[in-house]
Order: sequence, then structure tokens, then C-alpha cells
Amino acid sequence: MPLEYVYKKIKNTLRKLDMKIERAKYGYIEKLPKDVHYFEGGMYDAIYEASCKWPHNTAIRYFDTEITYKEMIKKINKVAAALKALGAEKGDYITVCMPNTPEAVYMFYAINEIGAVANMIHPLSSEKEIEEYLNQAHSKIMLCVDIAYPKVENIIKDTDVEQVVVVSATRSMVMLVRAIYKLTKGRKNHIKKSQHVITWDQFLSRSGKFIGNPHARVDSTDDAVIMYSGGTTGKPKGIILSNLNFNAQALGAKYLVPELFKTEYSFMAFLPNFHAFGLGCCIHMPLYFGATTVLIPQFNAKKFKTYILKYKISILIGVPTVFEYLTKIKFKKDGLKNVKFVVSGGDMISMSSKEIINDFLKKNGSKAVIENGYGLTEASGGFIFSPRSVAKESDVIGYPIPDNDVRILDINTHKEVPLGDDGEIVVNGLSVMKGYLGHPEETKKAFIEYNGKKYLRTGDIGYIDDRGVVHFRSRLKRMIISNGYNIYPANIEDVTLKCKSVEACAVVGRADKLRGEKVVVFVVAKKDASERAVKKELSTIYKKYLAKYEIPREIRFIDALPKTKLAKVDFKALENY
Repeated sequence: MPLEYVYKKIKNTLRKLDMKIERAKYGYIEKLPKDVHYFEGGMYDAIYEASCKWPHNTAIRYFDTEITYKEMIKKINKVAAALKALGAEKGDYITVCMPNTPEAVYMFYAINEIGAVANMIHPLSSEKEIEEYLNQAHSKIMLCVDIAYPKVENIIKDTDVEQVVVVSATRSMVMLVRAIYKLTKGRKNHIKKSQHVITWDQFLSRSGKFIGNPHARVDSTDDAVIMYSGGTTGKPKGIILSNLNFNAQALGAKYLVPELFKTEYSFMAFLPNFHAFGLGCCIHMPLYFGATTVLIPQFNAKKFKTYILKYKISILIGVPTVFEYLTKIKFKKDGLKNVKFVVSGGDMISMSSKEIINDFLKKNGSKAVIENGYGLTEASGGFIFSPRSVAKESDVIGYPIPDNDVRILDINTHKEVPLGDDGEIVVNGLSVMKGYLGHPEETKKAFIEYNGKKYLRTGDIGYIDDRGVVHFRSRLKRMIISNGYNIYPANIEDVTLKCKSVEACAVVGRADKLRGEKVVVFVVAKKDASERAVKKELSTIYKKYLAKYEIPREIRFIDALPKTKLAKVDFKALENY
């Protein structure tokens, strides 16, 4: 064994040890390496490299089916060849309208392999929404789950789509499950056969007609993904994300939380692939590092416990409502011992909920504490993460991943505020989108120039403390201005949850002639709790923990908080309730 190899091995080990000591002391590397080397190719190229390192590791688990990295790459290559046989070219927009299934993963990376752009659509979108998304991207090829096909059939004539590939979510399940599905639910999904509509198997058979290598040279800065989000105006727009956005996110997260990435770990992927947080953190990130992604096509509360235990889940990444539900499940002693990390994103989680979840994890044998991820679709889903050292603190969202410059700007003057002061969170760096598809004016509005750089406006209020830790206050749109005071709904919600009779709550602002806006809190009371008793208890709590101008002027009781398709609280619905 050459001495140079031994020297490098020892040096690398000492470097890792030094990094670990630094993190334990500060919670973050104060001086990140100046020469961080980001992957220069595409997202497919990144997981292909992982397959060369760990060919026999399990890449995908889908119920009772396991697919190794070597098998996954072969399947992706076959899909890529089939796409080329259909006439797909580099730069084309190819639509994926699928839940989390192996076919969705194969198609996504095959699109990337040939240098095309994946146009990701929610299968539960309305007919008009699907039509709009297809037309925004001028997509000619589409992969569609069978249950969504009837909607596609109704609008396909009004789009540029020339070929629809239809597949069932059971396609990669064991034969018995597929047979049962076909005899029950599958019969309802009638697919009209035509030259423009083919099944997944018919699609794959086309691969033999393509001669040559489907792989195209892809640069890290090339367009890779289109995700849809309301942005700052509320109307869904296509957000253009590059290969580098997702590859840099994966590597950056490893710098912040290196212990998260071990090849033997399994990530539960129930956050959808058409959600940047789900695609980036639950699918691409584990595949980037040789770990396993456990695909769950639809979150099922009743089967959540089974998933965790059966697949020995190591990493749970989800929205707050999922973890709040977790605490209601009964496990046997040490039932969560395999859970190493719990990351919450997509929405803020209250301090009281954090404490309940952390106690539950500890009680059931997990050493994990709930850690926050923060981001938005325009910034690849997540560009701030909280290491364990700061995760338990109130309103903390964490540190920016490397090469993302986060600033806090005054809402009115747009100048940077001192440490500890509130303002809008803005970001410049590798996580930031390229722009909105076909909307240059909207793209321009999404950014603000500061010190000669373009920063993405998040529409969120927060502050940075003297350690460089970013804290979240409120959505800018949710901030309530009453009698000239800035009121943060998240703070009132946190205080409301101190009431033991409150199951859930949400705060909105309502127009008020006297104050400009008044604070209204919607409360979901626990069973057997009387509204009168809850109001009395909340009155006492509010007087103790809130300033007079923050105290809600109206308490309204509701059976359940309305949710969006991504399981977030639908505040717009509450504003009109």
C-alpha cells in the first residue's frame, strides 16, 4: 500500500474528526471550505456516479419490491431510449403527472439523461390546472398515472401533447396486488386506446427501436425541472430549476448535517415528487449518496406506523401535520429506535409541538429531535437547515447551506437591518431558481438588488442572531398590522397551543375599520372540551404571554383546519370563512 495513500487516509480521517468537533462546539462550520466542488453534470449523472460506487445497494423500496442502484440505472436507460424513440430531444419539456412510484423516478431521471426538462404536475390538479401546466411548458410527451388520465383525456385536444404514456401506481408492486387492483379500482380507470395513448409496457417496448446512446451532455446550469407554485402573486407559475440547484442542495446539506448521510439509511418519501422539498430531499438526496428512498405514493395515516416499522425508516422528512399525527400512534417499547433524524419543512412548527414530538420520540426509543428545513419552491425547496445543536430553540430555522447568502432587509427601505432585527429574508446563491417560465416580468418582481447582487425575496419575515442562525417570524402576507403594530400570527398560534384543551389553531387578520386589521384565531378544541371553558383558559393565557395589541379580538371554533393539497393550513380559506 503506497505511503501517499496511507497519508491521505489519515489526513482525511483527522479532517472529519476536526469538523465533527467544530460542529459539536458551534453547531456549524464557521469557515466553510473555499473550494467546495459541486457536481458539474446533471442529476442523472450524479446518481449514475452513485450507482458506480454502490451498485448493489438498494436504491428504491416500493412496498415489497426492492431495486438496486445497478437495476435502477438499467431501467432509467431503457426509459431514456424509449423517449428518444418517441422523438424526444434535448431541451424538450416532458411532463410527469405521477405520485411517488418507481416509474416516476425512472422517467424523471431518463428525462434528465437525454437533456430534456421534467415538467412536474400534481395528479390531483384540476382539468384546467393540468391544461394550463401543459401549455405553459408546450409539453409534447406526458407520463400520467391512470387515475388522473380521465382529466387529461378531457383537455388533451387543447394542448400540444402528442403522446401520453399511462401507468398504474401498482405497476411495480407484486403480481397479487396488481391483480386485486385491476379487479377492483382498476376497472374504473378506462383508458381509450389510440395512437396517442399507450401503456407503460408499450412505451418500454419502443426502446428497442432506438439505436445508439440516449445520454446527452448536460451542464450543471442547464434547466432540469419545472415546479409549479403560486409564488408571491397566488397564480401558479412554472419555476425553472437547474441541475445545480438540486445537486448543490444535496452536497450542502451534507456539510451542515454530515451524520444524516449513511448508505445504510433509508429515507421515507411520502412528500410528493412534484414538490421541490419532496423531490430534492426525499428522492434525489438519498440517491445522490447511495442511501435508500422508500417510495410512498400516497400518505396513509393508518399505515404510517406499518411503513416506519416494516421498512426500518432512518430518516423521516415531512410537514408538521404528519409529525403531530405521529404522536397519536401507539408503539411498543423502542418502536422508533431506528429513526435517526426527523426533519420538518413546508410550514412552520410551533415550539409546543416541537416539545411534544421530541418527548414522544425519546419515549419510543429514538434519539432524534425534530429539526427544521426552510425554503420555498423558488429556492429548490430548502436552503436552510437546523443542526441538532440549535434545533430545540424557539423559532429557529437554522443555518444556510454553503454558497447561499442570506440577508435580512428592512421591509420598507430594503436596507440590511442589524443582527436581531426583523425584516424580510432574502437569498442569493446556488439554491435560487433561474426564473418563472414565460413570465419575465414576474421573475423581475421576485428579486431585489442589494450590493450589486440579485436576491430572491422569500416573502417571509425573520432575523439573524449573532451566531448566524436564522429565525422565522411570519409570512410577510400573514403579518397583521393593527393600530400600527406588526403582529406575527405564528407567535399567537404558539401561545394558543399552551392551552391544554386546544388541539390545533390558526391565526388570520380580518379587515377592521377601527384598527385596520384585527386578530382572529380559529381553534380546534379537543374532545369533551367546552367552548366556554376553552375561551376562559385562553383569556388567561393571552394576558400572561401576549402584549395587549396582540390579543385576538375574536376566537372562532372549527371542527378541523382546512388544508391545501400539500397538507399545509389553507389560510386563504380561513380568511374567507
